[in-house]
Amino acid sequence: MKIMKRIKKYAVIGPAVSLMFASIASAESAESAEISKHPVTAFSQADVTGPTELQSSGLTDAPWSAGTPLDVLKNDFSIFYKDLQAIPYFAGGGVAAVGDAAFNINVPDYIPTISAARYGKGRIVVAGSKEYFNLTESAGDTAGKLARNILWWLTEDATTNQGQGNDHTNRYEDALKKSGKKIRLITTSAGFAVNPDLPIELVKIDSWDSVNLNPQKYAAAYVDHTMKEKDLEALDQYLRSGGGIVVADNLSGIEGITRDTTEEIVLQVGNLRGARLSRDFAIQKLLNRAGLTLMNRGSESSVGESALTYEQANDHHIKTRLAQGKEVEEGTITYDQIDIGPPGTPANKKQERLYHILNETLETLSSESPLNAWADTEAGSLPPAEFPIQKFQQPYTNALHNFRFSHFTLDPANEKSPYADAFPGVVSEEAAIVNDREVEVDFDFPNTMYTHALPSKNWISTGLYAPPGKVITLEVPEGVEHLTVQIGSHDDDLRGSGKWERVPLIVNHQKLTPGIHQVNSPYGGLIYLIPLKAKNDFRATVKISGAVEAPYYVLGKTTLEEWERIRTGPVTVPFAELQGERIILTVPSDLIRQVADPEELMRTWDEIYDSYDELVGLDPDRAMPHTAHQLNRRYVADGQISSGAMHAGYPIMLPFSYAANLLDVHYVKTSAWGFWHELGHEYQQRTWTWSDVGEVTVNLFSLYTQEKYGNASELLKVGNDGKDYYDRGIAFVENNDPAKKYGQIGNYERLVMFKQLQLAYGWEFYTRIFETYRELSRDEIQGTVDTFAVIASQTAGEDLTEFFDKWAIGLTDDGRARIASLNLPEPLADIWTLRE
Repeated sequence: MKIMKRIKKYAVIGPAVSLMFASIASAESAESAEISKHPVTAFSQADVTGPTELQSSGLTDAPWSAGTPLDVLKNDFSIFYKDLQAIPYFAGGGVAAVGDAAFNINVPDYIPTISAARYGKGRIVVAGSKEYFNLTESAGDTAGKLARNILWWLTEDATTNQGQGNDHTNRYEDALKKSGKKIRLITTSAGFAVNPDLPIELVKIDSWDSVNLNPQKYAAAYVDHTMKEKDLEALDQYLRSGGGIVVADNLSGIEGITRDTTEEIVLQVGNLRGARLSRDFAIQKLLNRAGLTLMNRGSESSVGESALTYEQANDHHIKTRLAQGKEVEEGTITYDQIDIGPPGTPANKKQERLYHILNETLETLSSESPLNAWADTEAGSLPPAEFPIQKFQQPYTNALHNFRFSHFTLDPANEKSPYADAFPGVVSEEAAIVNDREVEVDFDFPNTMYTHALPSKNWISTGLYAPPGKVITLEVPEGVEHLTVQIGSHDDDLRGSGKWERVPLIVNHQKLTPGIHQVNSPYGGLIYLIPLKAKNDFRATVKISGAVEAPYYVLGKTTLEEWERIRTGPVTVPFAELQGERIILTVPSDLIRQVADPEELMRTWDEIYDSYDELVGLDPDRAMPHTAHQLNRRYVADGQISSGAMHAGYPIMLPFSYAANLLDVHYVKTSAWGFWHELGHEYQQRTWTWSDVGEVTVNLFSLYTQEKYGNASELLKVGNDGKDYYDRGIAFVENNDPAKKYGQIGNYERLVMFKQLQLAYGWEFYTRIFETYRELSRDEIQGTVDTFAVIASQTAGEDLTEFFDKWAIGLTDDGRARIASLNLPEPLADIWTLRE
């Protein structure tokens, strides 16, 4: 029986499959004028004969009921929308209602931004931005009312204190009656603040386990993503016992580990590459228990404010979207019948949006959500995925496939994935098992943030490969803290790509503590050990058993005789590694047969790495902040990468089609602009990388390497117009149009400006600029373009205002004044005319 045939009691509003239920009795009259002078938003009238029930086609085993009954929603919305015609939009993360007692409060476009749920005797609200719960003086009138309404709803069923001997109540509605009573709101968030004029006593604590979380004492709690696993049960008990919790946090970007990610989060996650909302954050587990969830996707809106009616709330519930996804794939409904997005949204956009809603919701569910178990069962009932996959073509099916791709673990009970042989590849049955292999881990490593460049993630190669579906045993000695094992080098996350040539996520990790650990990857891969927190003069030896040997060359350790045996022997695992002192290359194993002299190859790569240190003024013998660290950089060849022809990061990723060039010494010295370029991204200082130069200053390193090996300059290449990059760049400079902007020309034409400065002042000009930025405090680095122009003028010893104005880089009047205050002479030559 199809969805719409089951909905017999309600009038259908809008397209047939929008699943909007008929409206019910009008909202109650406004609350006492003593509380508010504004009326409650009025709703349309209709009749309802009973509670809503919905069992979607194919979803009869799903762990939910139809959603919140409309009579309950009516009351809820009368509180949430009290004195509000609409809710303002604040950029942030998406949220979702996934449980049977959960509902969405606001959906400005198609991704919910505020959702709420009842859980036990308590209530909980989640919002994708702190601005939705702003209780400070800075909140505007509308945002202030929204925050008030959230607290009102959270405490609606709390105990009223009418006595005269106590100055607290647990109902915000009562506190607002100017009775002199306040509610207590408790939080561990150091930055959370409350307007002192509000009837709220803000209680700040260091940790949730430092107090007895009694709902009779604390009417509401503000919880953020810093809550710990150990806090889960206490907050859960508080909520079920009648407490009110609000979570207003943007976690849309928290899965990405960046140079700004705190060490606390890195250690919590146990990895420097990326986190999982579904696994690494206790806040998600708490929300999932209550039927709510945070997405790792940002919200969207084309309007400044929007309103959701209570009749529409169930239509945006994930159960409804799942039902629609299944129905559309069965051909019972079309995208034209699905109400998702603004009016006029075309079918192809609805298809994409439906995928995003289904995928982002399922992808981030923790094991605490009943929906998680349903999704795992449903995904397991599907036929195996067939690659390549155009993910938007089947939103329901592909969201479920991706649910499994995103939730795989290193559990010892895992079985080999049916996709493992396709990628990363086949492990020979003849490969000998290695036991008790000892791998040393050096925990004495620097925090490289002083360089202002991309940090190395410090994977330690083991030379071992984990066969898919096979248990690997690791023995970790006493005294070891903050160590992770990772299986797989292909950690490019393809889930954001529209097309998947392979399983989009095949690398996983597990935190290690002293003792015996067993891990098992369904995909297999090279094994790495990753120390996450430095410890002076500390090394540890980890024993690994159950793996197989990978082709592995280590400069200075592997002899040529050993290498000859390795490269000419049978290929038993799909990937090999060549390790220099600074650079490590991961390539398909069959390609190493062409490498007769790995020593020359890796010394060449190390030489390039060392020359980059030279350009930026880093040296092992210099004092901080100019000390060169010895952490490695990596290039990894993959069957599909997430973006570009190649891309930087750790590791630098490149497609198989470029892998052979990594191993060709002549190519590396003469033609490897792309390889030089990506390594240059690792060195770029973001402190002078504004939007117009992200793909420009990186090529200073490419030009430097090109020159080092005696190659002709890339800037002298002549295009179809018969001009080289200097010709076009200088023509831009000579154009006197006052409206021209540096960013309007191509990246290589922009590079001419930086090369002209090198022609005028030498490469040491840039060395000194890199050094200067490392020496500046954070407070001194303000106004990226202006600060660069000032530092460049100081370094040159000449006033470069005219030069930068001719290039129209966006120098401000303040920047010009700062340069003028240096009292530097004008350049003797017109630098903007220089060329090779």
